[in-house]
Amino acid sequence: MALVLNTAPTVEPISLAVAKAHLRIDSEDFADDVSTEISIAPGDHVVAASYSLVGSSVEVSGYDVLVNLVSGTNGTGGKVDVKLQESNDDSTWSDVTSGAFTQVTEANDNAVQEKAYTGAYLYIRVLATVATATCDFGVTVIKKAGPAVEEDLLSALITAARQDCEKFQNRAYVTQTWELWLDKWPAKDYIEVPMPPMQEPAVTAGSFTTGVVYRILTVGTTDFTLIGASANTVGVVFTATGAGSGTGTATASGIVRYYDTDDTAYFIDAGDYLVDVKSEPGRVCLNYGESWPSTTLRPHNGICVTFVAGYGDAASDVPRNIRQAMLLLIGHLYENREDVITGTIVSQMPLASQHLLWKDRIL
Repeated sequence: MALVLNTAPTVEPISLAVAKAHLRIDSEDFADDVSTEISIAPGDHVVAASYSLVGSSVEVSGYDVLVNLVSGTNGTGGKVDVKLQESNDDSTWSDVTSGAFTQVTEANDNAVQEKAYTGAYLYIRVLATVATATCDFGVTVIKKAGPAVEEDLLSALITAARQDCEKFQNRAYVTQTWELWLDKWPAKDYIEVPMPPMQEPAVTAGSFTTGVVYRILTVGTTDFTLIGASANTVGVVFTATGAGSGTGTATASGIVRYYDTDDTAYFIDAGDYLVDVKSEPGRVCLNYGESWPSTTLRPHNGICVTFVAGYGDAASDVPRNIRQAMLLLIGHLYENREDVITGTIVSQMPLASQHLLWKDRIL
């Protein structure tokens, strides 16, 4: 027996945001994520030539940054010029390209100017020139926690935790398509399909994919013979030659294909069996009075059962205890980035995760 993943899940049971919140890497609270620091304090600033008014430096590495120039009333004829500088050592500074604000005069004072800092330096600061008269203004730096540096690592840990938990439970979580390959027909009247829960999702005509094998679930107003089916009958297996139209439905799950000694492929007539998605593991069961095909199979991998598995398409379809176990395992993997060894034995899945997963484990 061999299991081959055909189509992987398109989402994970745990999102990056949920994992980061669990690990307390990023807060889910806006107030906690945003902070404001002052570079030039608000107030009346006297004449200062040639950018001699130097603001405090602000560390900005790892943040989304917005710099606000808040101007009050300029004195008669007063002018204010403000620019940004950047540095990696808080000592050697250079001007930020396009980092100058629009000059503030009596014509445009009592207003706010915003400028985003998108550079890669560790620090920024503000310099100002005040000409002719005292002017009222201040400059603040608003910092929002940006993407975590380790997002790629976290994404990999989420997938690894899901795969570990699926392997431990012998289950599939979010919708995925598999192929079960067998060398011979079973002695019993059913084929046990691993990785429950097994699905039989219905695809409505108009959404069929050319080249994919389907089994008709409902005919409705669809003429399946126009898109590759031998008959317009529930249970007929066909390879779609087009998207189809109408209200008929079909599924790509529970398809049984077998190969003779010349490697010619055949499909079992779906009228000869039923797909049991209620049992765990799921089953492909012969109907009463039917038997497995008598064709001589090729020696190896002569039978293929294509099936769809998982609780559903969305992360929320996965039971809460599984998602909680994944969070615990993600936290363990995040804190222990190398193999954890006691003596010569690498530590196994943490006991708390196992406890949450045991209840629905398939043995």
